Amino acid sequence: MRRRSWRFLAEWLLMALLLPPLLWWLQSAPGLSQADLALYDWAIAHRRPDPSLDVLVVGIDERSLNALGPWPWPRSVHARLLEQLALQAPQAVLLDLFLDSPSQYPDDDQRLARALAQVPVYLPLRYVSPAEAGTGEIPHFEEPLPMFAHNARAVGHALLTTDADGVTRRMNLSEGTPGAMKPYVGWQMANALAGSAAPALAVAAPATPERDGWQAQGSFGIPFAGPAGTWRTVSYASVLRGEVPPELLRGKLVLIGALANARLGDELAVAGAGPVMQFSGIELHANAIEALRHGRTVTFADGAGLLLWTTLPVWLALALFLWAARHAWAFAFGLGAACLVVSLGLLWRQHLWLPPAAPLLGIALVYFLWSWRRLDALLRFFRERVAALNAVPAGAFEPEPRAPAQAWDSVEAQTQALDGAIDRIARMQALLATGLWQMPVAVLVCSDAGTIVQSNAAARSLLLAGLPSGSFADDPLRGSTVRGVLQQATCESPPARLEPNVAEHWSDELYTERTAITGKVFRGRAAPLADAHGRVTAWMVVLRDLTDQRRAEREREQWLSFMSHDMRTPQINILGLLNLHAGGANGMNPGRLTEGVRREAERSLALADGFVDLIQARLHTYRFAEMPAGAVALDAVDQVWAHAMASGVALTTRFEAEDAMLWVDLALLTRAIVNLLRNAIRHSAAGSTIELCITTDTDARPGRVLLAIRDQGEGMTSQQMQSLLQPTEPGSPAVPSAAPVPPGTARSHGIGLAIVRAVVERHGGLLKGSSARGVGTTFVLDLPLHLPAVAAVAAMATMAAKF
Repeated sequence: MRRRSWRFLAEWLLMALLLPPLLWWLQSAPGLSQADLALYDWAIAHRRPDPSLDVLVVGIDERSLNALGPWPWPRSVHARLLEQLALQAPQAVLLDLFLDSPSQYPDDDQRLARALAQVPVYLPLRYVSPAEAGTGEIPHFEEPLPMFAHNARAVGHALLTTDADGVTRRMNLSEGTPGAMKPYVGWQMANALAGSAAPALAVAAPATPERDGWQAQGSFGIPFAGPAGTWRTVSYASVLRGEVPPELLRGKLVLIGALANARLGDELAVAGAGPVMQFSGIELHANAIEALRHGRTVTFADGAGLLLWTTLPVWLALALFLWAARHAWAFAFGLGAACLVVSLGLLWRQHLWLPPAAPLLGIALVYFLWSWRRLDALLRFFRERVAALNAVPAGAFEPEPRAPAQAWDSVEAQTQALDGAIDRIARMQALLATGLWQMPVAVLVCSDAGTIVQSNAAARSLLLAGLPSGSFADDPLRGSTVRGVLQQATCESPPARLEPNVAEHWSDELYTERTAITGKVFRGRAAPLADAHGRVTAWMVVLRDLTDQRRAEREREQWLSFMSHDMRTPQINILGLLNLHAGGANGMNPGRLTEGVRREAERSLALADGFVDLIQARLHTYRFAEMPAGAVALDAVDQVWAHAMASGVALTTRFEAEDAMLWVDLALLTRAIVNLLRNAIRHSAAGSTIELCITTDTDARPGRVLLAIRDQGEGMTSQQMQSLLQPTEPGSPAVPSAAPVPPGTARSHGIGLAIVRAVVERHGGLLKGSSARGVGTTFVLDLPLHLPAVAAVAAMATMAAKF
């Protein structure tokens, strides 16, 4: 134990000594420096100073170029501008033009020199790069011509510094070669306007060597007042013509230079005023001069201060981790947040920039190294848990073993061992759960008190009316009692106990046959589940679905009743006629006997044909094809036209959507429409009209085709219509009787209506109807519009599965 403690302290001290120099080396890496700059840009953009009204930008813009001609302009034009400004007595003027070479008009140079003496003008130095200087020369500044430099208030550099990403964020108070450093012209203006007070940074900052013997001193950040166009700006041509009000020029700091829309190439990428954008050089100088005037320049930490800022958070994190290891994550997060707050707070309050990327990286490294040290304890825990999980017996649900993966170290080996043990348990559970879920029999797993713990899909389908079965994890029956679920699903009271004084277990109530709200019939059975010690901890309840069995029994009884009554009635009538003829009954001549026998034989044949058609409609393999609704309807009209004419009934059609496409079995759907038409003809008086209409319901999704048959017969009540449209038992089609209709009752539609209902349902449609006494009856076939081929096949398969 002591050896482990000494090793831990040695590792702790090693991290404390090695991490600070590593972070000092990494902080200038491209990734960290870019992260720092991105945060700096965001912070500067969210604390913008207000643009000063003392600063006025006189812009060489597109309007001025259109008015005064192409660039460059004669120096006499600049002289006239300065003479115009001299009348208004500005505080200072920055003329951002290089005057280091004479023009081709000496008189213009003389006039400009005289104009420089009339106002306090500051001139920039032209920087000669190594490429321009030539072989063997170093970069340097070119002074303005003596006549201009003598009359100017001061001359200084106007270089704009760009960072590694090509974005301008800072400037230098002085630049140049050793012994020939030139001050920033804006700094000279700021010092002159503020008296003799100069920023302390300019005095204390050491010179920083750059490439080619060049040096820079006093780097400062520029807080931008806003995007391009923020500063008050007037056109060069407007000032020259005297169109600018005098109060805009009097006593102001005037900056003269090219704007971006002049397209003179004096543009730089700037961040810190919002998204990266192009700034003109004169607007950059306006921001820099105002920052220098009001002491808002940003100081970039360097040297010992930056080293302390990088090191202190790392040491503090190590100390906190040593003090309370269990809260290492919280300490790391808190220290990281504190570094961000301190960095942003100092930038906004003190204009001091401490880049936070290196301290944040150091805190993250300390946290991960600290977590790595505790891996040994975690590995021991892995070994113990793997052994415990592998000891769990699986029995028949033991999954197939998987080939072990190759591990490259002990950590991965332990991780794979634990993962394999967990995977074994998970596969055992998944195998058991999947088997239970997919069982075709309704199963409930309950506690000993009768509370449902788990149910499968078949149980939910049986007990939950109108609700989807959901998924295995989402169990709506969990937490309910078996008694409550059965009572709610069947709306039946629990069976009365024969002996009220004898305690009855909830499982004893399962053996009674019940009918659910959905119409399904079932009977339950329960079996106890004991643990290894023989204690009953759970019950498995199986609900056997008897619906199909009971439906088959009802249908068999109905068909037997049909065969014994409806099919026998014509035969009995034939025998009665023969007996009457044999007994010599009055009026029973051979002609009447022949007619009676023919009528009853045709009636028997019609019943047999109807019975065969109904079987075919329910069990036949449908042959679907694309067909216009109008063609189907006209085919049916053609088949009953002669019958209608013989009965004195007129058939009319009104097709609003005869081209609506259906996916149908033409023969069977036509037969269904023919049945409805014949029934309407049979119950319509001579001289009445039967109308066949086709329209579409475009509001439905998917669209529907409505085919309606309207007659003017005697009609029926709404209750009688509902009894015809609805089967007598849920899930079991009715078999109407073909017996004669007693007077005053609803007319019988016989097997024909059963055929119609079966055909429409197999087509994915609905049979609707309405009727009123003395008005007539309307039947509507509500069919789906033709779907794409794949969807249609799937839809038909779904409908077929119901039968």
